[in-house]
Amino acid sequence: MSHKQPSLRTPSYSIFVLFVACAFLLASCGGKAPIISAPSPTPAASPTPVAGLATAVPTSLSSPVPLVFTATPELPTDTPVPPSATPLLAQDTPTSVVVDTTLLNPAVVPTIAPPAPTLAPSSTGAFALTTGTTAGVLQGTVQAGQVLSYTVGAAQAQPMTLIMNSPNNDVTLGVLDPNGNVLLGTNNRQRSWQMVLPTSGQYTLQVVGGASSETFDLTIKIPVVVSFPSGTSSTTLTGTTISGYLFSYALNCAAGQTLTATLAQPASTATIDIYGILSGTLVDASAGFNSWSGTLPETEDYVVEVVPANSQVIDYSLAVSCTGTPGSSYNQTSPTSSSTSGAGSFFFRPGETMAVVQGSIQPGQIVTYSVNASQYQPLMLVLGDPNDDLALGVLDPNGNRLLDPANMYTYWQWQLPMTGTYTIQVVGGLTTENFTLTTKIGKLYTYPADGKSINIYATTLKGLIKSYAFRLSAGVVMTVKLNVPASTAYLDVFGVQTGALLNASDKATSWTGTMPSTQEYVVEVIPGNTISAYTLTISNP
Repeated sequence: MSHKQPSLRTPSYSIFVLFVACAFLLASCGGKAPIISAPSPTPAASPTPVAGLATAVPTSLSSPVPLVFTATPELPTDTPVPPSATPLLAQDTPTSVVVDTTLLNPAVVPTIAPPAPTLAPSSTGAFALTTGTTAGVLQGTVQAGQVLSYTVGAAQAQPMTLIMNSPNNDVTLGVLDPNGNVLLGTNNRQRSWQMVLPTSGQYTLQVVGGASSETFDLTIKIPVVVSFPSGTSSTTLTGTTISGYLFSYALNCAAGQTLTATLAQPASTATIDIYGILSGTLVDASAGFNSWSGTLPETEDYVVEVVPANSQVIDYSLAVSCTGTPGSSYNQTSPTSSSTSGAGSFFFRPGETMAVVQGSIQPGQIVTYSVNASQYQPLMLVLGDPNDDLALGVLDPNGNRLLDPANMYTYWQWQLPMTGTYTIQVVGGLTTENFTLTTKIGKLYTYPADGKSINIYATTLKGLIKSYAFRLSAGVVMTVKLNVPASTAYLDVFGVQTGALLNASDKATSWTGTMPSTQEYVVEVIPGNTISAYTLTISNP
């Protein structure tokens, strides 16, 4: 992944955008409408046959605790340089299943029917979930630069998850709602996407070819929406895993409530997978749990999946509940003006250094997020939007501005000056549009003494990059090495001020280089298509 320069606009354009933003600041108040996260997912591979039915994109839940930093760093003074472009998630290789436009009744388990024959892709076509399933995979071939379009029926308030897999990872997605409005622009070049659908009808899914002709697998998941019976906060769901495929349910629960899910079947027969459309994975099927209970980080739709072991066809009984007082667990950022919307906080899963959120923003609106970080940690932000006219702003814990939205940056990274809660701002452009905000916070390590090395032991998590930070002087030689093949994980190395030293596109598992200046350097481990333990060795030769 190359380190692009921060996105800049001409002065006249910036003045125009700021003028429009001010007009909307005086006229109206925008609200938060988060839409994703992730497709999916976390530690260790899902059992067959769900290799192709990948789980949600995991954004993360609790702030990482950095190791003690012993050097006395100098704060960067150069123009910020953007981090590597960050994938939302790595892809599995789906098995071929087909799908049916029948909208499933949220309160009733659908009638079981045998799977339909595989749908052959073409320039246009319909895609339908097989009766009795909530997920399917479309396999085909797309030419370089070609756009294939498929329609799939879904209901308002149903979540939809899309995961694209191709050999070169350059086949991407686009999504249009039933009225032709763009939900995901093809110029975003995203390979995964999910949101709660705004209306009922036929959605258009676009498969966009890359640099050459190649095969692709498009996984689609549309969970059944579950409403609790009036006056209750729990229900029991029963069904059958058609042809051994997983089955997904969606529940809307509030931040601070406790979600409990329990399968009557033993874990050797089936496990559960739980993720938030916004906040990401809470428990992965590969962890082997048949029951789970935990406090929820966000008010959003949560998906609970029944995952049969070894492609078994089983009858199951799943008890689910959302209990407790909403809002007792996590504090949301409060609006500070009529046009500022507090969208919440970034929470990093223990051991992870990356989180992703998606949302919708009105013209001129400012959506704010807060994130906790320690002094000297590198903070890296990547903002994506269809029209490329949104901008980033950053405030330190004392309210001092580190990045002015007038600069129109969509990529930014910096070594943080103090410990505390930082405010990240997403500033709206000329129209209402969706956005994706990726945040990475490097975990601090002390560089080893001459002739020494350190080993970092961790596990790849699909789609989540792990970032490790070291402060090095100019002229120091650093060697980094992964003990796994590039198909499992590979490296990216860059300076916070000077940018790329090793590009992720090289898919290298080892590298040696001399540091060009005294600054913070970040070594990133980027997961491939599998979940695996790895050792990262940092040496000072």
